[in-house]
Amino acid sequence: MQTYPKSQHQLSREQFSPASRAIIQQLSDHGYEAYVVGGAIRDLLLGKKPKDFDVVTSATPEQIKAVFRRRCRLIGRRFRLAHVYIDRDLIEVATFRSSSGNDAAASGGDRLIRNGQIIRDNVYGSIDQDAVRRDFTANALYFDPAGETILDFVNGYEDINKRLLSLIGEPAERFREDPVRMLRAVRFAVKLDLQLDAPCAAAIAPNAHCLANVAPARLFDELIKIFHSGYAESAFELMQKHGLFAQLFPHTAQAIAERPEYETLYRTAFANTDERIAASKPVTPVFLFAVLLWPRAEQLFCQHLQNGLPEFDAMNLAATTVFEEQRDSIFVPRVIQAGIRHIWTLQLRFMRNRGKRVFSTLAHPRFRAAYDFLLLRQITQPELAELTSWWTEIQEVPPEKKREMIFGSAEKGKRRRRRRKKPADS
Repeated sequence: MQTYPKSQHQLSREQFSPASRAIIQQLSDHGYEAYVVGGAIRDLLLGKKPKDFDVVTSATPEQIKAVFRRRCRLIGRRFRLAHVYIDRDLIEVATFRSSSGNDAAASGGDRLIRNGQIIRDNVYGSIDQDAVRRDFTANALYFDPAGETILDFVNGYEDINKRLLSLIGEPAERFREDPVRMLRAVRFAVKLDLQLDAPCAAAIAPNAHCLANVAPARLFDELIKIFHSGYAESAFELMQKHGLFAQLFPHTAQAIAERPEYETLYRTAFANTDERIAASKPVTPVFLFAVLLWPRAEQLFCQHLQNGLPEFDAMNLAATTVFEEQRDSIFVPRVIQAGIRHIWTLQLRFMRNRGKRVFSTLAHPRFRAAYDFLLLRQITQPELAELTSWWTEIQEVPPEKKREMIFGSAEKGKRRRRRRKKPADS
């Protein structure tokens, strides 16, 4: 173990949340070891603002509950944790875990490993055992607020100084234990501007298929973290490089292979999302998933049209098939599916830019997202340029001009019928 004093790392206790410090103090007063762990220390050392301040302790979840009583709620089955509330702050408090299944009986915990993958991990141990079972060395640093020291069991401090992201242990084994670590490696690398070390990078592609063993809902949650990190374009590039993207979006990867302009489309979509996040504008997974799943939907839509289905029926059937197929790798929640359907069906309504239906299209809650989607489609379908220009202009012109654009050409073509005069009585 290496101990780094404040004179080396320059971090002070005041940089850590008052709630995390209060919890550590209270656990210490009851005779337990307790530290801030992981991401908060890593981010501060990299000059970034931490999002969370997680605490780890020698106390078991039940002992934590006994200390904090009504302010504590125990959660989780896969990893048993405590949520402790201090005023309005919620701090996640975990128990030191061991990487050895032999410690299960002694700790009163349990571990379940199936086909090399950790299904449940609640075997408790000591701080040094806890350190080596964490994923990356940069996430395995412990900060003691009392002495303002950093405890390092896995060379994480030096790796951070070298801006390296390194796995603890043998990379292939660690990825098989929890395949989501491959996606976390991508997210940490792009968000923190870290370089994957050679063993970690080399082990990703051969184990990308292990993502098929992960619950689809969990993969969706992890992808949202990646795509909304503010570095989605860089993450997309890294996921492609290491074979993760094709594992998660096989039809989309095939579309890119067959038509390189699709890669430009996706890079543009991710870059736009990154720009919105940088400008503190809202983003939604509906738009990105509508873009990512579009090639397969468009393919099926064209097939259904050829089989004689009306276009709106064809699009809805294509959407249903895409969501069912995608469920095998990533489960897209129904509320997100509904938004994607709106964006896709609005593409059909954009083809009709005459008549009063245009007003309802402009007023649709998903109009702006669908319009942005139409702009992107020009990358693979340049023939949409004239139509896109029309929908761009219609949003900017005053009401009189708007009515002229929608009805003008039709009204000009109409001739006023003259009333035939009755012949005079002779």
